[in-house]
Amino acid sequence: MHVVALERDTSTATDDKHRRPTVLVVDDEESFHDVIGRYLRDYRLLRAYNGWQALEVLGQSHVDVVFLDLNLPDTTGIKLLEQMRAERDDIEIIVITAHSEIKHAVETVKRGAFDFLAKSYENYQHIAEYIDRALEHRRHKREKIEARTRTQWLRDAFALVDQSPSEQMQAVSRLARKIADTPITVLLEGESGVGKEILARYLHAYSDRADGPFVAVNLSAVPSQLLESHLFGHVKGAFTGADRAQIGKFELAERGTLFLDEIGELDMNAQIKLLRVLQEREIERVGAREASPVDVRVVAATNKDLSAEVEAGRFREDLYYRLNVVRLSIPALRDRRDEIEELARLLAAKHAQSMRREPPTFTRNAMQILLQYDWPGNVRELENLVMRLVAIHPGKAIAADDIPPEYCLPTLNRLANRAARRGGKAVKEQRLYFLARDQFERYLVRLMVNRCRGDKRAAARELGVSYSTVKEKIRGEPVDWADSL
Repeated sequence: MHVVALERDTSTATDDKHRRPTVLVVDDEESFHDVIGRYLRDYRLLRAYNGWQALEVLGQSHVDVVFLDLNLPDTTGIKLLEQMRAERDDIEIIVITAHSEIKHAVETVKRGAFDFLAKSYENYQHIAEYIDRALEHRRHKREKIEARTRTQWLRDAFALVDQSPSEQMQAVSRLARKIADTPITVLLEGESGVGKEILARYLHAYSDRADGPFVAVNLSAVPSQLLESHLFGHVKGAFTGADRAQIGKFELAERGTLFLDEIGELDMNAQIKLLRVLQEREIERVGAREASPVDVRVVAATNKDLSAEVEAGRFREDLYYRLNVVRLSIPALRDRRDEIEELARLLAAKHAQSMRREPPTFTRNAMQILLQYDWPGNVRELENLVMRLVAIHPGKAIAADDIPPEYCLPTLNRLANRAARRGGKAVKEQRLYFLARDQFERYLVRLMVNRCRGDKRAAARELGVSYSTVKEKIRGEPVDWADSL
């Protein structure tokens, strides 16, 4: 027999099909599939009649929940359960069994099944409830995994802050440790993407407020007309649409830390209100008649030079001094290149776990390219690249060929400059330069061919080169030009 996908309405849009949970039923009786199919019309239903078919479906299709019979013609249900668990940890398995096999079903739960369901018409009527509980259980598992991943990432990131080989970061770390357990307001400065929130969380973790909440607000993402309500809350009826009271971020951060990111984006009206809160240590909900005290440690961050903003009249001087009790300036990633290798490893582990993949490693050649790139987007840009590599090359040793071409330009320029400086004596450097240039040209040609959906002639027109050049550049494997760096 063949694996069959049943759809309640084959004329519905594909998107509708993908929105519905997918259920795989594994049972060798055709009559059982027909019966249970009547109760699963709201789901995308897949059938398998034996163990190998079930594993084939899991390898080729997205599956959310499996109903697994214990008696199969080619294997036992328990053995198949263990195989499924080994291959896919993102599915929930519900064992379906005859009443005489309940003891065996209980054993399967101990081995990783979510639940078991005795075959009866009464139970079939409640089968959607089993699926809903299984999906909810999976969601909670994912949330726990993600929470553990975030916790481990923060621990590793904090360790890197403490043990950074960069002298600038060592100075930042020492000062941060000294002030972490004080209530004073801290201003974090640095380019976008340098890791200001990580340092804010570091200050919180080593403070006497570590057991309290850490609440982060990106002020540039909140519309100005909603900012006051967002930060301070509002009472019921305070404005049109306020059908219930709502607390703001300051109250959510009570006895903890409030991280105000992009503080330089506040308009003058919001600056005045924030200044009053910092001075009086109390807030007024929008529409409230009385103020409420708050016990919050404020850490603010900006990628702007606030002193220059004060000089230009765009930022209040009194608020600047309230925020700038202690200032920590985080250097750009290009000024702490010694951290790049460890950061890339940590980020690969972080995203591999969240994607349920094996983390890639980096060859010496690939790492050389990363070390020579200037990272204008700082840690955020490095994270985006690593995320891409994890998705495309899970478990692989990343080579120079796997790094997108735009990151190779500094290496190319370095080779060209070295060859130009050394003139006729730079035979090896010149050879490396031309090999590197060839590699880069191959990257560009392949990229354009992909964008043109495989049309080489269209790619040649877009690049302004001949069709024969395009064919030559995509033929064969590129030279590993970085091997001699």
